[in-house]
Amino acid sequence: MGTRTQIVKAMAVIRRDRDGAQLVSAYSGPDAPPFHRPLGGHVEFGEYALQTVHREFGEEIGQRLTGVRLLGVLENIFSWQGSTQHEVVFLFTADLADPAAYEIAEQPIRDEAGGDRVIWRPPGTVSPPLYPAGITDLIDDAPGPALT
Repeated sequence: MGTRTQIVKAMAVIRRDRDGAQLVSAYSGPDAPPFHRPLGGHVEFGEYALQTVHREFGEEIGQRLTGVRLLGVLENIFSWQGSTQHEVVFLFTADLADPAAYEIAEQPIRDEAGGDRVIWRPPGTVSPPLYPAGITDLIDDAPGPALT
């Protein structure tokens, strides 16, 4: 049996108003089939999840967030690189503070050497899958305007 890891993450769902596209990290590496996920990362010890999303957006794409609010919490157990992962993900909704950032079509993630990039995922996209598991239902059930 492989190693087991417990992880706490915080991610933010960012939606572009003009077309409903969602800002995602596009993974396409040798370890797994391609997938998308909202931007964010690991909650560091002593850091609140809200602080994490602000820090991660600065580190990953050099952007500040506004209007951050908790959308929900998801829990997943899955296999990754030969080990079992158990993650708890705090999901937030937010806006980018700089309106010009909504016009950047694609960009690399600054703090990763693996080639992941940030793109706008059109609404209704089903492939590659969007993770963490359960995020689509959480977004669809959110009060207020649709965040798809």
